[in-house]
Amino acid sequence: MCADAPFNNRTYKYRKTIPQTGRVSDKKISIDWTRVLKKSRYRSQFELNLARTLTENEVPFRYEETKFQYIPEPRNYTPDFYLEKSDIYVEAKGHLTKDDRVKMLLVKKQHPNLDIRFVFLRASNKIYKGSKTTYASWCERHNFIWAEGSIPTDWYEKNGR
Repeated sequence: MCADAPFNNRTYKYRKTIPQTGRVSDKKISIDWTRVLKKSRYRSQFELNLARTLTENEVPFRYEETKFQYIPEPRNYTPDFYLEKSDIYVEAKGHLTKDDRVKMLLVKKQHPNLDIRFVFLRASNKIYKGSKTTYASWCERHNFIWAEGSIPTDWYEKNGR
């Protein structure tokens, strides 16, 4: 429809019809988990899936509650998940940017007593285009424990180190 068409034709006659339910979706998402996502405000579908797995396995956890300050400029780092029984902080990453890498090294240096671990959506991704270093090899080089896809069950245990 061109912009020269009469106003009535542009707005009402050719409007897309929406089903009575008001939902137009190609994805088949469980409504319960969609509500959980909206209510708990997880930042990604990956984090939601990790939370769902922890809940199904009856693992007590907290989501983005604790903050740790780090410098050179005073900033706060908020880990994604805290596994209460095993005292582990889990960072869920789909993409590990340079800012994330610098931040994690500063936090590790300034808070050496924290057990921070990574769960990557895909650990074989390169840290930047053309690099030979993957997310997994970066973690190994800097002594971070990591996993791919989901949180390993041995991290749930009391001494999951």
